[in-house]
Amino acid sequence: MTPSTEAAGPPAPSRADLPPRADQAATLVARNQLSPDAQLLRFESEGPLRVLPGQFAMVRVGGGGLLRRPYSYCDLLDDGAFTLLVKEVGVGTRALMNLPVGGEVSSLGPLGTTFDLPPPDLTPVIVAGGVGIAPFVLFCRRLAQSGRRGIVLLGGRRRPDLYLWDAFERFGMDVRVASEDGSAGHHGLVTALLDAALADAGRPFLYSCGPTGMLLRVAELATAAGVPHQVSIERRMGCGMGCCLGCVVWARPPSGGPEEYLRSCTEGPVFDAETIAWDRDPHPL
Repeated sequence: MTPSTEAAGPPAPSRADLPPRADQAATLVARNQLSPDAQLLRFESEGPLRVLPGQFAMVRVGGGGLLRRPYSYCDLLDDGAFTLLVKEVGVGTRALMNLPVGGEVSSLGPLGTTFDLPPPDLTPVIVAGGVGIAPFVLFCRRLAQSGRRGIVLLGGRRRPDLYLWDAFERFGMDVRVASEDGSAGHHGLVTALLDAALADAGRPFLYSCGPTGMLLRVAELATAAGVPHQVSIERRMGCGMGCCLGCVVWARPPSGGPEEYLRSCTEGPVFDAETIAWDRDPHPL
């Protein structure tokens, strides 16, 4: 593998470049049960929606508690519909998964920063674990639309947790999987596949989203290899607009200067992994 330290990634878009956000009603039009505890939900918004890969929505559903919940946009379809990947973990996700077809939610978005497509001379390598797979569906759709191909490493505890594997293959990605129980692909952690993927990419640009342990290991390997790396940080959020300060990450600001608490809902959720102080509390998740 040829290290890519000399190949800086594209500049992050300014706030003015990001799509405008709106609070819109969205109607559930279809659901796909991906596993016993995860669904892919398809919504139609009441108005036009423009989303960049890596952005998210704050969703409120009746019976789901007081606060909205953050969900990465999984995909934006040609007919204007959008999809969310939802795994049941509490009252909010349970209410959303029990929403009947035809039911409505309030969706505030798109919010947050975005993954950048890599320069033409670099090959994207994606590492995703569990529901961290979600933001990369739209990312890979955009890659495919630009005539490009990447390497996608999907990890989960078992085969049913390798969500939307087939979608990445339809986009022409080189998909490699790992399961902790050995039911699909490599028997073990998805990070065990990363060294070979970086070598096969030649000049890689790395992207990751998933559990804390996975992100820490990916960041460590990327730094050692001198590979540019963008990471999406998943945090609990109360507002999604930078007011409640419940989703902070200790990192260097994009403009430079000393490390400070940055809000993953506004300065993130997508960060340059090199700016994050991985050894400081609180950890990103």
